[in-house]
Amino acid sequence: MGELLVEFVSTQANAPLARAPGFIKAPGGAPANVAVALQRLGLPATFVGKVGDDPFGVYLRDSLAADGIDTRHLFVDPQARTTAVFVAVWDDGRKDLCFYRNPGADMMLRADEIGEDIFEGARCFHFGSITFINEPAATAQRKALRRAQERGLMITYDPNYRPTLWPDVETAQRVIREAFRHCHLAKISEEEWEVATGHAGLDAGSRAVLAWGVELLVISRGANGAIATNGDWRIELPAIPVDVVETTGAGDGFMAAMIARLLPERERLGSLRKVDESVVRDALAYAIVVGGLTCTRPGAIPALPTRAEVEAFMQARRLQ
Repeated sequence: MGELLVEFVSTQANAPLARAPGFIKAPGGAPANVAVALQRLGLPATFVGKVGDDPFGVYLRDSLAADGIDTRHLFVDPQARTTAVFVAVWDDGRKDLCFYRNPGADMMLRADEIGEDIFEGARCFHFGSITFINEPAATAQRKALRRAQERGLMITYDPNYRPTLWPDVETAQRVIREAFRHCHLAKISEEEWEVATGHAGLDAGSRAVLAWGVELLVISRGANGAIATNGDWRIELPAIPVDVVETTGAGDGFMAAMIARLLPERERLGSLRKVDESVVRDALAYAIVVGGLTCTRPGAIPALPTRAEVEAFMQARRLQ
């Protein structure tokens, strides 16, 4: 659940938006990226959100449907335009983002549009922090989160902090940190670590997030790999070498891979804290591959790999 938008990605890497010579259009939005990644990894997904009654809204709906995503709960706003974002990327993972959403249709999702039928057959609920920024979408997302908790779903969360969308950093810190109290699996990227946790250090920040009730915390570190911890142990794995074209969506592919591998374990054991360290290690290695492969093609959703592609890559590199 969350933002679905049109991304215009610069055709030239390592240059700011002001000097971009052109753009590649692609569907995106972090929660939507996770939905498509899950679908391509073999788990059926539904997307809940809102687009405008315009050509870009049609484009986004068609893009999700082409991957088999259930779009029955992708609503259309008759007045607000579909959100767009222009993206410039650097080889080290930095991004220059310019959003057009004043308001964007994704901000206009209403609580009365969140019906019980959204959760029929659901096993996991994934959300981010961007939908909490503006009303009425913030109230709609809180309602959906309550329903997911009442149904006992595994709840996963990626803050996906975008500073230009928040009124101020203090509001972002408060809202992002409060949301950790409602999830079981959380992913934080290295660049948003201090805003998300309130601590500069890895140990102190990890303790804070786990103390809020998170069962398993994963930290995506780009070229430096990734970390997973449940408080009793910590796993650190390096990145895999790939020819990087563009990094947009890599963290979302990574998150989807963790969900795909760990959801059955949580359903079996009742808590991610009980999952064996070796199982989490394998899941983390798998997620690093998915994230790495996403970096080898431009765009977010177009770049996300299928399960067959991931398995072929791992077999070729003898990673299985």
